Amino acid sequence: RYVRVFHMMTWVKKNHHAWLVEYLSTKKNESVGFQSFRCLLLRFAERHRFHHRTPCASKLSQKVLDEVWLGYAASFWDRYGHYDHSNIINVDETAVYFDMPPGKTLAEVGTSSKVSTGEKHSPRLTAVLTIRADGTKLPLLFIVKGQLGGTIEKQELESYPAGHHYAVQKNAWMDERIWFMYLDDVLAPCVEDASVLLVDNLKCHVSEESHDKVAEAMFSVVEPLPANSTSRCQPLDVGVMGPLKAMLKTEWLLEEDNREGNEDFTAQEKRLAMVKRTIRVWEKISSEMVVKSFEKAIPKIFEF
Repeated sequence: RYVRVFHMMTWVKKNHHAWLVEYLSTKKNESVGFQSFRCLLLRFAERHRFHHRTPCASKLSQKVLDEVWLGYAASFWDRYGHYDHSNIINVDETAVYFDMPPGKTLAEVGTSSKVSTGEKHSPRLTAVLTIRADGTKLPLLFIVKGQLGGTIEKQELESYPAGHHYAVQKNAWMDERIWFMYLDDVLAPCVEDASVLLVDNLKCHVSEESHDKVAEAMFSVVEPLPANSTSRCQPLDVGVMGPLKAMLKTEWLLEEDNREGNEDFTAQEKRLAMVKRTIRVWEKISSEMVVKSFEKAIPKIFEF
């Protein structure tokens, strides 16, 4: 077995929920509240000789990444500086978990931190996020694990909250079929003028078919970001994903658990909970945060 901060959070949430709500209410915002609570638990773990292990690998050196970032920003505004900010769009996918992703464990000093494959995964779906440089957020697209024509698609999706979009895929991942659905159902109704769509290098995003569809249906252009640089060049990664993930975790902490005893959520209840939680948090992402994410990821030409 292994221990994560998540397990300690779960224990506090279940046994001291009133204290947790009061503690989080004293913090500046939900993101700060979650990080503060997490640090509190990590300090407790360290006092009891547990170390936090976080594997990390960088694809590019910081120096190279900075050069790519500044070069790309200059090139971008040279080509698209005449576009209104409402026509500069960024889209990306992110995984949403029912509990929390098990990327970090607490291991007692001198013991192994290995985790068996079967213990690693919490129920998951994919949320497709879209923002504009003027601060606007588009409706979400949720990709749920399921089969085309199956029970989830035929009976469950229609019960999800209105105002957003839903699809099934066998692994809850983005693929060409879902991407074209996104372009038709989510993006196209929101595009009123020629736009530029910033995407990472996922194959279906940058395929010839994708370029053609965006050009022909929306008179717009797909703009692939430099490879291995989305952590610096993609607005969603730079200024939105971090706060969104922290707020999702805080929402999870604050959710009331009205089940009796050890009664488990059904798979359907978990999917709906993930969808509703993500929508609540998406509504809290401010236009100011979105604008700043573009300004930080793709700064205007510097004056020397």
